[in-house]
Amino acid sequence: MLRFLRHIPPYIPTLLVYVIICYLSLDADPFHDSKRLFVFPGSDKVVHFIMYCGLTATFCFDYYRHRVVRSGSWLLPVALVVAIVTGGVLELLQTHMGIGRTGDYVDFIANSLGAVVGLVAGRKIFARLFTL
Repeated sequence: MLRFLRHIPPYIPTLLVYVIICYLSLDADPFHDSKRLFVFPGSDKVVHFIMYCGLTATFCFDYYRHRVVRSGSWLLPVALVVAIVTGGVLELLQTHMGIGRTGDYVDFIANSLGAVVGLVAGRKIFARLFTL
């Protein structure tokens, strides 16, 4: 059933999610009518959490579907660190690029928590899915 997933080139889904997150974080107005997108105070923190949860979960998806041997488990912690550092760098860039956006440490915390949850959930889901 999942054989067709193995034909997607390694780590392309993760790279795609990464590029989308960078675009959404660094574009001055990624959603031209954001008042309809965010419907409650603090909902942008939920979006940050979901984006980084998706990033690390997608990495787990790629990791487990292409893993041939049980070596290389160091990649998962490295992916977590990369996601957290990316979240921090993008928040700093928002402040210093002059694009009309400001970085927020609460966004960084939401990014980091999302990355951790995505890694834990991705490991549990995709390790079982691809070892069946």
